[in-house]
Amino acid sequence: MDDPTVHGALGKSIAQVYTIEFQKRGLPHAHILIVLRAADKFSTSEKIDKFVRVEIPSSIENLRLHEIVANCLIHGPCGIDLTGAPCMEAGQCRKMFPKDFRTATTMNVSVYPLYRRCPNDTTFVRRREMDNRFVVPYNPYLLLKYNAHINVEVSTSVRVVKYIYKYIYKGLDCANMVSSAGQVQYNEISNYIDARYVNAPEAMWRLIGSHMHDQSHAVMRLPV
Repeated sequence: MDDPTVHGALGKSIAQVYTIEFQKRGLPHAHILIVLRAADKFSTSEKIDKFVRVEIPSSIENLRLHEIVANCLIHGPCGIDLTGAPCMEAGQCRKMFPKDFRTATTMNVSVYPLYRRCPNDTTFVRRREMDNRFVVPYNPYLLLKYNAHINVEVSTSVRVVKYIYKYIYKGLDCANMVSSAGQVQYNEISNYIDARYVNAPEAMWRLIGSHMHDQSHAVMRLPV
């Protein structure tokens, strides 16, 4: 957390909020929303390209970054290359991959920016040739330092920020309770009490007293 919030890896942070999410299939990960001061906001395509990339780096210029991107930041294969991928629903990827090729980054006031994805970079993932259409947005500095899946996105609209807040504070994983008749009995209170799904990493996280969420600013409702 200190790199983007204290040390200014993405710019001077003036507010932040994060939560730790545990999924049934793996280790915990954090969803972090960072608000930058006005002077450091990503207001131009050039500034976005400086901090956020969605292209496979050259193995000649930076072999280590190339390997990390190939191992951690390639989505898929999916789509027509692998129709049975977990992300596929009704014949389409839920994450909307593959993206379109683009020769330049363009600002989009309603959603995320449309990042530059040139068509000339490829790598092999699980014996399949993948190109820039399948790259998840990343920051080179954070990727080289932590060698992990770190997805960095630029939020340019209030609607996107509202969605991120909703995603950060979404509900917990639960296990469905099925009656003998084969019908799912859904009760919000009993699901939380009796069917709360806690995997081993989450149990460990809570036992050692690690934070589940935090925020730099809080809103208090005043009695008036």
